[in-house]
This record gives sequence, structure tokens and C-alpha cells, in this order.
Amino acid sequence: MRCSAIQLSGVSNKNNPAFRGIPLRIEYSNIKNWHDAIKYWELLKNAKYLDVHSDGDYHWYRGIREHNYSFLDKLKSYTDKSEFISRYCDFTGFPNLKSVSDKINSTFNSCIQNIARNKNNNTYGTPFKILDSGYDPTCSIGLKKALPGSDLDKGYIILEGRGTTSADKEIVNEFKGELWNNLDQRIVSLNHPDTFPDVYTKEQIKDRLTKYDKIAGGIVSNTAALGLMAGLGAIVADMFLGPFGVPIGIALGAAASGGDKRKRYIKIKNSSETDPYKAAEFNREFAKKLSTSKEREDAKNFAFFAEIAEENLKNNSYGKNDSVFDRIRESDFVQNSNVTQVGAWQRRINGGYLKSKLRNRENLNYDFNKMSTEERYELIKDIVKYSSDDQSSKFAKYFQNDDNIKDRYQDLLDALR
Repeated sequence: MRCSAIQLSGVSNKNNPAFRGIPLRIEYSNIKNWHDAIKYWELLKNAKYLDVHSDGDYHWYRGIREHNYSFLDKLKSYTDKSEFISRYCDFTGFPNLKSVSDKINSTFNSCIQNIARNKNNNTYGTPFKILDSGYDPTCSIGLKKALPGSDLDKGYIILEGRGTTSADKEIVNEFKGELWNNLDQRIVSLNHPDTFPDVYTKEQIKDRLTKYDKIAGGIVSNTAALGLMAGLGAIVADMFLGPFGVPIGIALGAAASGGDKRKRYIKIKNSSETDPYKAAEFNREFAKKLSTSKEREDAKNFAFFAEIAEENLKNNSYGKNDSVFDRIRESDFVQNSNVTQVGAWQRRINGGYLKSKLRNRENLNYDFNKMSTEERYELIKDIVKYSSDDQSSKFAKYFQNDDNIKDRYQDLLDALR
């Protein structure tokens, strides 16, 4: 699996003019040598040339992207291919995947900090303030095995915001637009399907958690308190009969043992269960409490964000002193939610598990240096096209998931609709 794909929130604001939904066609002049190829490769840092977010004609829009990549086919000589390879590797860090992963981190962080500092980027003329950002720590970037053009798996950004519904919505949309226009797609791509980072303000998160925790509290309820009462008072309570002749202590004990779902959900979350349907039992129960498909979709997408934010908070709480982090830590919804199984995947990885494509990438530095110039160039062509998942199958062992993620998640997604 691309440790990604099931965030399923995508680019959430197609009304924003930054998001066209249709890749912009590059108009080529004559490509004579590697200098010309590099010039057109540099255009691909802009997301608009690789846009995968259209709901329209898939084959037509893919054809535009294939045209935009076609400059790579114009280089024929050994010298031109060698020069392109050299400059590609110098820029990306490839084939050293630790260097690539570190550059993805630095590129993303530099981009969002530059957006935040430029007060001219937003309606209010004040800098954006970033409280936190991150992504799934078990993905290829977190494991230092990412290829250039990888996505931020379950990426997110938390902004300070202005504390009002309309202003915060506008701030989020403007920040997403700036991210789309400024993040270098050759290093970290926003054009893998369904992987555009979530952006929330502090108040948006608090408002969502206030609403969701009321529902979550009803699911896990007060059974823990009943259990404590039963444990401490069983001996005395058994001396008295309830209204139906049942000893009170036995009644309380039965209620506690049969209803303490909180312990059940937490136990599942702390296990190594990676079957999405089984692992997200709480989220399935939660979805049943919501009235509309829009509410269920929002809750599902928010769960993907909140679980990764919680995991990163556990791994590194340094400097995260804002009240929004206390809300995340204390939230019933977040504590019980388990749509990502991030903890279970981390436990499996700590035990030695690694997806086959990532295990194959462990030897990529060695493999690449053994390849001929022609093979190296063909691999780099595929990695360039990987920015929008348009690569060929020739080097599938470095790209292909162990299973079909959408198939694996389908039962859970159906239950959460």
C-alpha cells in the first residue's frame, strides 16, 4: 500500500480558484538537449501541470499529464541522459532515500513557514500562525524510504486562526491555495489521489471535538463509574434487594462488565489489529449516531486527521503547549477512534515488519549504481511520473503496494457512510 491513500478527504475546496481540477498543458518548443529538458522539468514543480483532482474524463486528463511528461522522451543521447540523471540526483538526493526523505521534510516545512510569514498571502494582512504540522509516522517518509515526489501520507497543518467560523474557513482555504501554488511537486507531491493535507484552525478542531465528544461519551458512557461502585460496594449491596428482587451489587456488576465499551475500544487500539473494519469498531458505532451522510463523511475524515495528530503528539510533545493539544489528548473521540491503525502498524514495524516495496527500496542505492545509464534514466522517468501516480509497471517492485488499500478499507468505508 502507499501508506497513504485512505485519508479520502482530498482537496476539499474546488471553489478555490487555485484548484482547477484539470492539469494545465505545457506548450513545448524544440527540445534539443538536457538543458531544455531541465527547463521543462522545473515547470513540474507547479501542481497545476499534474492536477489529478478532477472528477471529469480520467483518460483525457491523464493524456494531458502524459503530454507534460513527454519532454523526457526527447532525450536520446548518452550524454544528455547522463547530464539529466546527474542534475536530478543532485537536486533530489536520489538514490539515497534517507536524503530524499529529509529533503521532503525540509521542503514541506520551509514551504509552510514561508506561507505563514508572508502576510500578503491572506485577506487579513497578518501572518498565518502554524501550531503544528505532520503526517503518518509509519509511511515511507517517516521510515526514511521515500521516493522524490512522494505524498505526505495523512498530512495535516493546524493553524491559530481568528476564532470565528467565516474567518477561519477563509483562512483555511487561502492556506490550502498557497500550499497548492508553492509546494515543489518534484520533491513532495499534492497530486497523489486523496492525499491533500488536512488544514484546520484551533477553533475548528475544538468545535468539532466538543460535538464529537458528546456523542462519544454516550457510546462509552459512565460504565467505568458503575464498575467502581460495584467493586467497592458489592459486599454491602448484595445484602439488599433491588426493586425486582435482584441484589444491587450483582446488578451493578453486570451493568459494568457488560457495558464498559471504553476498555474494549482502547484494548483494540492498543493491539496489533490492522484489519480496518475490526480495528475501527468505535468509529462504526459512532457513525450510527449521526443523521446524515455528510456528518458521517466529516467524522470519518476528521478521525484520520485526529489520530495522526494524537500519535505525533505522543511521539513529540515539545513546544506543543496550546490548549488545542490538551483537547486532543483528553478527547473521548480521539482516544477511542482507530480508522488509521497507526499504533498497530507502528508495533508491527517495531517487530520487523516492512512492506515489500519498502524492503525493495532498501537496496535501491546499490541497484541504481549497478544499472546502465539507459536503465537509470528509465527509472528516473518513472519516478518523475510518480508525482501523479502515472509511472509505468517496469519498476513496479519499488512502487506497488502489497495489497489494494481501497479493497481492504471498503467494508469499513461502507460502514462509515
